[in-house]
Amino acid sequence: MPFHPPISRQRAVILAATLALLALSGCDRGEEKDELPPRPVKTQAVSFNPEDTFGSLVGEIQPRIETSFGFRQGGEIRERDVDVGETVDVGTVIARLDSEDAQDSLRKAEANLFSAQATLLNADTERNRQQQLYPRTSTRQQLDAAVAQASIAQAGVDAAEAALRISQTNLDNRVLKANAAGIVTAIGGEVGQVVGGGQMVVRVAQLGPRDAVFQVPEATIQTANSNARVDVQLLSNPNVKATGSVREISPAANPITRNFTVRIGLDNAPEEFRFGSSVRGTIQIAGAPAARLPMTALFNQNNQPAVWVVDPGSSTTKLVPVEVHRFDTQDFLVTKGLATGDQVIVAGVQQLRPGMAVRLLEGSVQ
Repeated sequence: MPFHPPISRQRAVILAATLALLALSGCDRGEEKDELPPRPVKTQAVSFNPEDTFGSLVGEIQPRIETSFGFRQGGEIRERDVDVGETVDVGTVIARLDSEDAQDSLRKAEANLFSAQATLLNADTERNRQQQLYPRTSTRQQLDAAVAQASIAQAGVDAAEAALRISQTNLDNRVLKANAAGIVTAIGGEVGQVVGGGQMVVRVAQLGPRDAVFQVPEATIQTANSNARVDVQLLSNPNVKATGSVREISPAANPITRNFTVRIGLDNAPEEFRFGSSVRGTIQIAGAPAARLPMTALFNQNNQPAVWVVDPGSSTTKLVPVEVHRFDTQDFLVTKGLATGDQVIVAGVQQLRPGMAVRLLEGSVQ
């Protein structure tokens, strides 16, 4: 057996004193742990208020009335007197078609009318002569024939006059004129191009009321009030603003984006709202009551949002799961899980434990 030298009395006394000190210090720490004061926390009282949201979309300014001008009949364009961006007035000549054939038709109609008028003159003369001769030297049959010829001649004149009017209208239709003042926004035909009847040659936006046009998702249309006012501001200069209301909602969604075209009629749109300008529209949408809390109050419990609430009876902490309606930059909105007046801890939540004694700081929001 190995030999162990005996421990000296002095060393034994020192060892016993050390063990006694360690035991005393352990007891002191236990007593200090049991006697820790309540942890100071900063809280915020829960208050539920209707939380209005503001839908925001980007659109563009468009004229309320835009007219596409085209010739009633087809032909070759000989002149086009306007370009994109030019202003036109009522009666301004926009374009002209080749009119040689129309002029020939007009001259033919004039000749036919002259011939019909001459025929009518002879028929009237013969009818008057037969009326004077009847019944002395003229028979009833001759008089009736003269009256019939005069009626036929009159019908020929009427037909010739109608043909002349049609020919004149066809010639006039070779000249395209603006029927409203506005700005040319598009060109659909060039000089020398053969266009068909009704084909767009020039598009003119009338100088009058303007609309802000947006592509709106279906969910926004269902939640927003159709009578709500819309605030519109210019993207390039947010200080330029206007207001308006919904004037038109397209009955069908865009087949690609599944959005609906909504036109907002603007009230007294400023001159800076030029056609095609990009604008931002904002509409206020009424929401359900929600409590707004700072992001520092948010805690994660099993991948679900929760907050620490102070029990008013015991002044201890408890973890409460909540339902978050929306996250903002510095706040989040709670719709379920809390009651009005609950004291939610808004700082140092990662260091809290269930049942921890706390006391409210003076800076807490009541």
